[in-house]
Amino acid sequence: MVNRTKQALFLKTKNIGDSIILTASIAALPASYRFVDVVCLPHSEAIFKMNKRVRHIFVIPRDKKGLNKISAYLNLFKRLFNEHYDLLAHFSIDWRGALLARFLSVDLSVSRRTDSRGSFWHKSFNFLAPALDHDRPIAEQDVDLLRSANLYKKTSAPAYDLSISSSQKSKLNRWLKNHDMYSTNKLVVIHPSSRWKFKEIPVTSWAKIIDELHSQKIDVVISGSHDDLRTNELIFDLCESKPVLTKDFSLIDTAALYERADLVLTIDSMSTHLASAVKTPLISIFGPTNEKNWGPWKGKYKVIGLSAKDDEMFACRPCGQDGCEGTKVSQCLVQLDPKMVTHQALLMLKA
Repeated sequence: MVNRTKQALFLKTKNIGDSIILTASIAALPASYRFVDVVCLPHSEAIFKMNKRVRHIFVIPRDKKGLNKISAYLNLFKRLFNEHYDLLAHFSIDWRGALLARFLSVDLSVSRRTDSRGSFWHKSFNFLAPALDHDRPIAEQDVDLLRSANLYKKTSAPAYDLSISSSQKSKLNRWLKNHDMYSTNKLVVIHPSSRWKFKEIPVTSWAKIIDELHSQKIDVVISGSHDDLRTNELIFDLCESKPVLTKDFSLIDTAALYERADLVLTIDSMSTHLASAVKTPLISIFGPTNEKNWGPWKGKYKVIGLSAKDDEMFACRPCGQDGCEGTKVSQCLVQLDPKMVTHQALLMLKA
């Protein structure tokens, strides 16, 4: 009798960075599950298109309203039901995963414990991983779901896994050449923006960092989405030696750029995880958020963050707050010396 290939469904309905982190769990899944189907939010679809093990991507219909939304959800549930999954792993804590675990009647379902849900939610799954804690990488805690179901035995989770196509690399090379950067110079990509402004260092600091890198004959590109453009243009205007802005890059375009770069220099954001996923050396600047959870994963990297060793005023870091005293501005990032950041970047480029 020939054993059929098992089918797995992973759900993670969170941000882009969370979706990149999920690729470690996809890599950790046993080979008996040849492919993985994924349920995600619209902005994360491009991430899973870059993972060769993902077969189908089902996007949550967030843009629908009223009866159209109900109809879209019913169609989604019907499509999932017809796939006959052997495993459902729910990496978020929303109700959709619990309802699907019951509706799809899979042999094996797993999620994690959470104080924000009651017994109905917890009893929807066969196995429950421990609740999230503040001392371990999220990649490890996601893989805990597979460990709890006896599907992964190793003590360390795999690296993130994204692949850039040859056509995408060729497209990027044309873009670099058009911007006079297809040369022997080192290439640093800077991602300075976040939807959460309390994670950002001042634009004046970025301008000083970029000018110093340019003085060392290093090419600099500033990456970001359309929402980041205002911040990126402010930095551009402050620079004496002008960097290149990506402006109209898609998420896949940005991944290709990161893979091509010699160094990605960023704050705590999606870009930290994207650089880790394409195996590019990385410096990530952290303020109030916790690098033990959200820092770079595997590969060559350095985390920069002020602490009590630098000054007693930073003993509160990481505080997890949205800026000091609700101001949306974090002094542990405002006070960060741009010369120190530049020094660390140059050291990593020489290594």
